[in-house]
Parts: sequence; C-alpha cells; structure tokens
Amino acid sequence: MNILKGIRNGLCFFLVAGMVACGNETGVAETEALEDEVVADDVAAVEADTWDENEFNTTFVSTDYYETWDEDDDNFLSENEYYGGFYDTWDVNDDNQLDENEWNTAVNDFGLENETWSAWDTSGDGILDENEYNTAFANTGWYGEWDEDDDNLLSEEEYTGGLFSQWDENDDNYLDENEYGLYNTYYGV
Repeated sequence: MNILKGIRNGLCFFLVAGMVACGNETGVAETEALEDEVVADDVAAVEADTWDENEFNTTFVSTDYYETWDEDDDNFLSENEYYGGFYDTWDVNDDNQLDENEWNTAVNDFGLENETWSAWDTSGDGILDENEYNTAFANTGWYGEWDEDDDNLLSEEEYTGGLFSQWDENDDNYLDENEYGLYNTYYGV
C-alpha cells in the first residue's frame, strides 16, 4: 500500500515538475485535479480497512455456516438452530463440549463479560453441555433482539446484522480490523 502511494506521489511530482518546466498554465488545474484524485485514493484505502454491514453480510454469506446451522433447510434459524450454531462456533477445538477456557474467550469476544461460568455450568462438572448452554444463552435475549421482524425465525440477514452490531464496539456502523478480527477467529474465511 505504501509503495503504491509512493509511486502515485512520485508520478504526481514528476507531472508537476514537467508542467512547470514547460510553462503550461493549464497544468495548474490538471495538477490540482491529480492531487485531489490522490487524496481520494488515500481515503478509499483507509476505508478499505473497515467493513460496513453490507460488506460483512456479503462476506458471511460466502461461507456455509448459516446453511449448516439451518438443519431443516427452511432458510431460517429457529431458536434451537441458533443456539446450536453458536454452541458449535464457540467450541473452537470441535470436541462437542465447551470448557471454561473456550467459554471465557467467547463471552469476552462476543461482549458478554458480565456473565459468570457458574451460572452457565449448572451441573458444576466443568463442562457445558448443549442443554446448559442453550438455557444460559437464551437469557442473553439476543435471539429476540436479532429477530427484527418478530416472526420467531432468524433470516441470514438478521443473523449477520445481529452479529455485526455485537462486534461494532464503538457503534460507528463499521467494523475496523480489530473488531473484524473476531470474525476470523470464529468464522474465518
């Protein structure tokens, strides 16, 4: 990226020097236009390091996670499918159980820092089975919040919108590289 900026700036300098050497008065307007283009390119490069909700949705749709979670293939997630999908997502070592380390990492990454392990691990065995998880996760209220049309089903767009809002920590309607990094941890493409 910096090399490209250097090349563009060098090219701009070369053109300006050439116009000055030739005495071309119209070159001033052309130089200003070229400088404006370089600035616009630099702004676009900064914005490329962020993702808006549409870009995030498009990226997520390119995976098969949603289709995998949609066990009945109706293109919506029921509450059970939603919880099961999250359970599988949080189970980063794919051993079909959540230990306290996986849980601690996930609750921090998903903005649930006020939750306690003991409230989720009701059996006290040090492992969250899917039933314990579903019961505790239901208490977050996410499913109802994410279900924008209140039809008790989540479309893929509602799911990605909810996830986007969870990770948009500064509420600027963009995910920066730090916020988007969580996506790669759990859904890496």
